[in-house]
Amino acid sequence: MFEHGDNVNLNLLNTDETISRLVSLIKNARKNVVLVSPYVTLGKEDRIGQAIRAALNNKVSVTLIFRLDDDLQSFARTFSEYLQELTARGLRLCLVPKLHAKLYWSESEVIISSLNLLSSSFLSSIEVGLWSQDPADVAQVRQFIKQEIEPHILAGQDLQKFVDSKAGGNARAFRSSRQTESPRAPVGMHGFCIRCAMPIALNPEKPYCWDDYQEWAEYENADYKDSFCHSCGEGFPATMNKPLCRSCYRKMTG
Repeated sequence: MFEHGDNVNLNLLNTDETISRLVSLIKNARKNVVLVSPYVTLGKEDRIGQAIRAALNNKVSVTLIFRLDDDLQSFARTFSEYLQELTARGLRLCLVPKLHAKLYWSESEVIISSLNLLSSSFLSSIEVGLWSQDPADVAQVRQFIKQEIEPHILAGQDLQKFVDSKAGGNARAFRSSRQTESPRAPVGMHGFCIRCAMPIALNPEKPYCWDDYQEWAEYENADYKDSFCHSCGEGFPATMNKPLCRSCYRKMTG
C-alpha cells in the first residue's frame, strides 16, 4: 500500500485554474515532465500542446503515460492525428491498460486532477485540480507514479503479447501504422531503455529513460552491461557504447 505523508499542501483549483497551472507546470519545467492521462487529443493550437512543444524544444524530457484499450485501431487513429508529431519531436509515449488516473508532474510542481488531456475537457467540462509546489508533495507523487503506474507500462514482449491478443485479424493494420520496422517497437516509440525496457525515443546516444540515466550518470561507465537492446527491446547485454544488438545494428547501419 502506498504510504501517504503526514502533511499535504495541495491547493484546490477550478477548471480554468487547473488548465493554467498545467500549462505553467510544463513551461516552467527544467528537466522532466510526466503527464498521466488516459485520453488525449492535443491539437496544434491548444495551450497544452503548445506548452509540450516548447518544453521539448527546450530539451525537457516529457513522458506521456497513456491508456491502451482493446480497440487498437482507435489508438492508431489517436496516435496518427494527435501524437505522431509530438513523438517525432521527442515525446516519450508509454502505454498502460486500464489507466484511469490523471496526474501531472515536474521536478518542481504537481497536479492531481479529473482533467484528461482532451479538447472537450478544456472547453466544456467542469474539472477540479489539486496543485502543489511543496517538495514533499512533488516527491510523494513521483513515488506514487513509480510504484503504482510504471510497473503496468507495457514494453517489449509484454506489449507484443497484448497487441497480438487484442488485434486478431487487425494486427497487420495496427503494425502498418508504426514508424519503424522493429517487430517489438510500439506505435511511435522507436526504442527502449537498455536497463528497464521502458519505451523511449530511438537515439543510440541516449539509450536510457530519465530515471535510469540518472543512476547510470553516477558512475558514467560507458561499458557497464545492462539488459535490453535499445532498438528491439529484446534481452541483450547492452551498454552506453554498444546499445544495439547485432541484428539491430546491422539494420541501422545498412
